[in-house]
Amino acid sequence: MIGLLRKELYGLNSLYQKQLPLVAVLYGVLAVAMNQDFFLYFGVWVMMFYSISNLSLDESCGWGRYAKTLPVTSAQIVGAKFLVTLIYTGIALVYGLALGLIRRMVSGESDLGVLTAGLLAVVMVSLIMSSLMYPFAFRYGLERARNGLLVVWMVVFVGLYLFGSRLNEAVPLIELLDTIEVYPILWLAGSLAVTGLVMALCFAASCRIYQKKEF
Repeated sequence: MIGLLRKELYGLNSLYQKQLPLVAVLYGVLAVAMNQDFFLYFGVWVMMFYSISNLSLDESCGWGRYAKTLPVTSAQIVGAKFLVTLIYTGIALVYGLALGLIRRMVSGESDLGVLTAGLLAVVMVSLIMSSLMYPFAFRYGLERARNGLLVVWMVVFVGLYLFGSRLNEAVPLIELLDTIEVYPILWLAGSLAVTGLVMALCFAASCRIYQKKEF
C-alpha cells in the first residue's frame, strides 16, 4: 500500500513539480494583495483536480494492465488514489488557513472563524465531488468524468438562476443556512458524516468497477 501511495505521489510530482509551487505563490499573493479569501477557497478545488490527474497517467502508460499482475488488491489500488486526494485537499486546507491568517494580520480583520468554516465547506464539497468522479473515471475515463461533472455544475447553476426564487419559496434556504451560526457543531458533524458516507459508497463502487474492468 505504501508503494502504491508513493507511485501516486511521484506521478503527480512529475506532472506538477513546477506548476504547483507557482500556483501556490500566485494564489497566496493574490489573496493577500487583493484582500480576498476566494483564491484560498479556489486553491482547494485546484488541488482536488490535481489529485485525480494520475488517472490520465494510468491511462496513457497502461498502468491498469500492469497492476493486474501485481500482488495487490483493487481496494489497495483505489484506496491509494483516495488517500492522495485526502492528502492534497489537506495540504490546501492547511495552506489556506496559514495564508488566511497572514492576510488577517496584514488587514487587521478578525474573522478567522469565517475563513475556517469556508475552507472546511469547500474541502468537504471537493471530497464529495472527487469521490463521485472516481467511479465514473474508472468506468468511462477521466476526461469523460470531468466533462460530465462540468455539465452537472452547469445544469445546477442554470437551474438555480432560473428557478432559485421558486426554490427558496418552497424551501427557505436562507433561513436554513442562517442556522449554521446557531448550531455550528451540529452542521459540522452532519457535513462530515455525509462526506464520509459519500466517500465510502464511491470507494466501494470504484473498487467493484476496477476489479471487473478489462484493460
